[in-house]
Amino acid sequence: MTATGRVVVVTGASSGIGRATAIQLSHSGSVVVLASRSESALLAAQQDCAPGMTTVVPTDVSRRHEVDALMDEAIRVHGRVDAVVHAAAVLAYGRFEDVPAEVFDSALQTTLVGTANVARSALRVFAAQGGGSLVVVGSLLGKIATPYMSSYLTAKWAVHGLVRCLQIEARTTSGTDISLVTPGGVNTPVYLQAGTYVRRHGRPPPPVVSPERVADAIVRRLDRPARETNVGPANSLTVLGFRFLPGVFDRIVTPLMRAGGLSPQNVPHTAGNVLQPQPSGEAVHGPWDNVLGSVGRAHPSATVKGNPTRPPPAPAQEFDAHGRARVCRQVAAPPAAVWAVLSDGWLYANWVVGASRVRAVDAGWPAPGSRIHHSIGVWPAVVSDVSRCLESEPDRRMVVQAKGWPLGEAHVELSIVARDDGCEVTMVEDATAGPGLAVPRPVRQPLIAARNREALKRLALVAEGRHREWTRPQPESLARETP
Repeated sequence: MTATGRVVVVTGASSGIGRATAIQLSHSGSVVVLASRSESALLAAQQDCAPGMTTVVPTDVSRRHEVDALMDEAIRVHGRVDAVVHAAAVLAYGRFEDVPAEVFDSALQTTLVGTANVARSALRVFAAQGGGSLVVVGSLLGKIATPYMSSYLTAKWAVHGLVRCLQIEARTTSGTDISLVTPGGVNTPVYLQAGTYVRRHGRPPPPVVSPERVADAIVRRLDRPARETNVGPANSLTVLGFRFLPGVFDRIVTPLMRAGGLSPQNVPHTAGNVLQPQPSGEAVHGPWDNVLGSVGRAHPSATVKGNPTRPPPAPAQEFDAHGRARVCRQVAAPPAAVWAVLSDGWLYANWVVGASRVRAVDAGWPAPGSRIHHSIGVWPAVVSDVSRCLESEPDRRMVVQAKGWPLGEAHVELSIVARDDGCEVTMVEDATAGPGLAVPRPVRQPLIAARNREALKRLALVAEGRHREWTRPQPESLARETP
């Protein structure tokens, strides 16, 4: 099947993966029929596509008659349907018992029943015209489990089963190809559009890929069908852990989800776009471009003059260019107060999580090369080692090589920026040697981030407390005695 003149129906085309796929297909010469619930969002998506290469057909995939009407309209306008890309899905976050039954059922109706409706209608068309290609967008969450996403997991596990059944049945249907594309975390607006009953929005768990990278995989499968294509550097490892280390997986998945899969902002309960579309929030990209580098490329047409396809950037970048979590905390004290704590080596165990005691501090700490001799762990399981200062800028920055063998070594960077009401402290850390490196970065970084949030909380308490003591007015009797 060649791209030029190919007619492709894309569901979920108003946002995220579906929109990125429609853009790429139209610019490569395919005629694209755009389908989703919101006509206004589809018209905005149409502006991003190649001129004259698209048709807009508002469709709710959860309604079988609307899906049939979509296919019939595509044939009426273009004469045939060569391929169908199904990317439509909705979800709601929350413990199973907290998600209203109406919202849960509606999410399954769109994501699962919608897939069945699209597949049934596409196979009807393919049988009538002698063949065609169906690509279904699955999910890593169709192969593992995580808390707070029961509606999505239930639907996607079933979608994966349905697609495998259809693939087996298609072996006896000449000319019909069915492929499954399985992405992990993707930088799309779906997480902010989703319903939530945990008072926090979702966010893509790292490592995050761009929607254009998923679109690349979808287009490849139109040309070269395959049973399943994973998109995401950690997908296989995550599935391996889920299947072969279930006890470990179940123990760590909830804290990992809280640290990497939910935003820190407190939001009210909402059904999001589960019950009805929210056109104003639909776009190609979400605000997580810099999460682990947002692995993937940006399509040249991803932003069109006068019609930006991505929302404003997030207030703060959560990961640096090396994929290390950047943990920030506002401190109600000036930079000098924070630096006074950092430069007092004997206070190291007061704020560093895991440090149990300080045995000695080199003269001149924190000059580059100076060391803190400390111990980590809980008695009697205590390990003694040293941490060395690598870089030091008073009131601004400190870089430390923290050791705790046999656990390993880590590179820790602390930076301080003055603010009107005090300062902001940022902490970045990653393993550099030892067993910590055996843990994949997408797994270890959320754990490191959770630990560093507690460390900065402790650092802030010490700095703010000492600052209050320093600035407290002296009693008059002491003031008279002061030279």
